[in-house]
Amino acid sequence: MQETEVAFEHGVVLGTLDRGVHAFLGVPYAEPPVGRLRYAPPRAAYFEGRLDARTKREMLPQGPSDLDRPMGPLELAQNEGALTLCVWTPDPKAKLPVAVWFHGGANFCGSGAASWYDGAALARAQGIVVVGVNYRLGALGFLQSPGLNERNLAVEDQLEALRWVRRSIAAFGGDPQAVTVFGQSAGANAVVHMLGLPEAEGLFLRAWLLSPSIGRGNFTSDEAHEVSRTLLTELGVDPADEAHVLERVRGKTAADILAATDGAFAKLAPKFGGMLFRPVKDAWATPESAIAAAAAGAAKKGVEVVVGTTLEETLAFSTDRSAGALEKLRAVQRDRFDLPAWDFAAALAAAGVPVRKFRFTWRAPDSVYGSCHCVDLPFLFGTFRSWRAPMLAGLTEAEGAELTRILGRDFGAFVRGEALPDAWPLWRADAPIHRIYAAAGALFEALPREAFN
Repeated sequence: MQETEVAFEHGVVLGTLDRGVHAFLGVPYAEPPVGRLRYAPPRAAYFEGRLDARTKREMLPQGPSDLDRPMGPLELAQNEGALTLCVWTPDPKAKLPVAVWFHGGANFCGSGAASWYDGAALARAQGIVVVGVNYRLGALGFLQSPGLNERNLAVEDQLEALRWVRRSIAAFGGDPQAVTVFGQSAGANAVVHMLGLPEAEGLFLRAWLLSPSIGRGNFTSDEAHEVSRTLLTELGVDPADEAHVLERVRGKTAADILAATDGAFAKLAPKFGGMLFRPVKDAWATPESAIAAAAAGAAKKGVEVVVGTTLEETLAFSTDRSAGALEKLRAVQRDRFDLPAWDFAAALAAAGVPVRKFRFTWRAPDSVYGSCHCVDLPFLFGTFRSWRAPMLAGLTEAEGAELTRILGRDFGAFVRGEALPDAWPLWRADAPIHRIYAAAGALFEALPREAFN
C-alpha cells in the first residue's frame, strides 16, 4: 500500500493507494456538530492545510443494533463530530461517474466508514468514484422538540454531503454532473424523502434503492414531540422549559443521550414499531403521501430509479422460526417493505419516471436468516470476503464472486448511464418485470402485486 495525495481547496488531502484505488477516509464535509453546534443545521466545512485521511474510520454516537445478530457488530470509534465521508477513486485526475452511499440502521446506527461498505472493490471493478457518508443519528439527528430543534438535521446532513460532492468531487476524479445516490433500509428511505424535496434539485441523476422500509412512513410533529418528551424526561431535562432545553441538552454527554434513548425505547418501541427516529413532515406522514411526493419530485428532477427488496427481509429481526412467528414476520415484510416498494414503483412509472425493480432471493446454505435484510450488501460492495456474518454462513468463494460480478455489473452500468446488461426492461404495473438475483445468477420474472401478499 502506497501513500497518495490530492490538492484540495487550499491544502492537500493525504490518502492511500492500493491495487489501483486511491482511498481518502474521514474527510469532513461539515463542521463538527458539537458544543454550540449540537442541534444546529450543518455548516459546510472548508479546508486549509494538510489532512491525513489514510486510516480515519469513525461513526457517530450509537448503541448496538438488533441486526448485530445476522450481520455481526459494527466496531468503530465513536465521535460526535464525525460529519465526514470516505472517497474511493480509481483516478483522481479523471472525470468518472460518482456513487454516493447512504447506509441503513433504522436512523440510529451505522456508518458510511464501516469496512462492510468499503468502496474500493466497487470503484475498482466498475471504474467509478464511490463516496460513503456519515450523518447524524438517533436523538442527535432526529429529535424534534420546541426550544430544542424543529428541523430534520440528519436529512440536512445528507443534503450537505451531496453539496460537498457537487462542489468538491472533481478534485478526487469524480464528475459532479453524473451522481447516483444509493442507499439501503433507512438510507434508502432518506433518498425517497430527498426525492420530494426541492432542495435536492440538481444533486443527483439516479437512485438505486435497496430494501427501503417505506411502510414505516415519516413522523408527524405530534409523534415526534411524544418521543422527545419521553426521551428528554429520561435525560433529566424538562421538555416544557423551552427557554432552557437546548442549553441543558448541550450540557449532556453523548453517552447520556444514548442512555436516555434506551429508556425511551423501552417505553415507546411497541407503539412506534421499534423505530423512534424518523424524518418529520406532517404532509408526508403516511407511506402513501411520502410515495406521492417522491414520485412527483423524481419526475420533476428527471431522476432514474432502481428499487428492490430481498425475499425474506424480516428473518433478520428474529430467530424464532415457529409457524406463528413466521406468519408475523411475513406480515411485517409485506406491509413495511414489499407492498410499499411495489406501490412506489407504480407511482414512479405513472409519473413518467424510468424505474426498474429487482428481487434478491439468494440465501446462504448454512444460515438461519435466509434471504434477509442486508444480505445483498456484501455482494453489491464486493466485500463478502471480509464479512464475518452469520447471514453468510456456508457461502463459497465461487458463489460470492459470481453474485458480486452480476450485481456489480448491473449497478456499474446504471451509475455510468449505460444500457443495463441483459436488456433489463423498465418496470410497468402491467408488465412488472423484476430482476431476480439468485443462486443461479440473474434472471427475470414478472411479479404482480398479488405475489407479495
